[in-house]
Amino acid sequence: MRVLLVVAASKYTGAAAVAEASCRSLRTAGVDARLLFVGGNNLQRRLQNEPWALPGLRKERRLRDVTSNLEVIRDAASPAELVVCHLPHDHLLCVLAGVRRRLPLVRAFRRREHLRPSTATRWLARRASAALLAHTGLEPALRRVVAALPAAALPVPVEDRFRPGADRALWRRRLEIPDDAPVVGMVGKLAAGRGFDLLLETAARVVPEVHILPVGHGEAAEGLEQLAERLGLADRLAWAGYQERELPELYATMDVVLFTAPGSDHGHRAISEAQGCGRPVVAAAIDGVGGLVEDGHSGLVAAAEPRLLAAAVSRVLGDPALAQRLGAAATTAVEPRRFLPCGVGMAAFFEDVIRGRHQERVESRP
Repeated sequence: MRVLLVVAASKYTGAAAVAEASCRSLRTAGVDARLLFVGGNNLQRRLQNEPWALPGLRKERRLRDVTSNLEVIRDAASPAELVVCHLPHDHLLCVLAGVRRRLPLVRAFRRREHLRPSTATRWLARRASAALLAHTGLEPALRRVVAALPAAALPVPVEDRFRPGADRALWRRRLEIPDDAPVVGMVGKLAAGRGFDLLLETAARVVPEVHILPVGHGEAAEGLEQLAERLGLADRLAWAGYQERELPELYATMDVVLFTAPGSDHGHRAISEAQGCGRPVVAAAIDGVGGLVEDGHSGLVAAAEPRLLAAAVSRVLGDPALAQRLGAAATTAVEPRRFLPCGVGMAAFFEDVIRGRHQERVESRP
């Protein structure tokens, strides 16, 4: 099977990170998968040595950039049997390039905002052959947009590097966190609505006192520093900044990984990465979390309220045996989300979509 994945993005974040992981996952399962994306940023640098990575799309500043992108998509899709698009814009580009007239076109819906029942959303959704969903909670929203569309909810594939055993002391030394200090951390973009304020408000209520390890960067950093000052946390707050290569070591540094709000992708990749590293996760009860964290078994789930999240974190920190059980169960729970099983599941769904398209053509013949 030959699959082309298209994402109109140039930065390794959100939909682009999912598209890359999906491509690697499919290739692990033996599928000839290629990824077409916008060149000129850190996604291209990350993939520069991968022959399947195609940085052929342009950032669209002029009409000729749009025209070029349509031609690039047509050329890249020519040898494919199925095309997957990840964002509303690359979905539109694929439709305008005529992909849907020749090949099955699968749309990955990663955010509830992309399933608002507007005229534009319905128009695009009806020009898809099938849908991939970040989690099962998105299916009712999909059905309000388009009632009959084959769909599958598949988790974000987890890289093999996220496993137990990373150096726990590395980042403690760098950030001067005492070896015996309990650490609560979170990974994501420091932006409004990403839950880092809830991390600080939760940490202020945790017993015993904890060091706080936010991993990420963004425009909200200054406001979060001010909040930390007001909460009396400034001397226990250790900023790690944006990190990618050393994420396994950062997860290993954390005694509890907190997850309080969805990121730019609602597949909640940070939960699976932390679980893969064998860390106890305390997650807010938001859409999609239930499919990743079994409360009391592979993590703890609580309402997105500082007092309740703090009680769950305190429970883990106060019970080393519980922390060990949660971490071990998390490692087991994440195995079906590794590259190979995800790739096999995705490929099976795509094969069904391709067969359905063939049948559709046969039935439409006079």
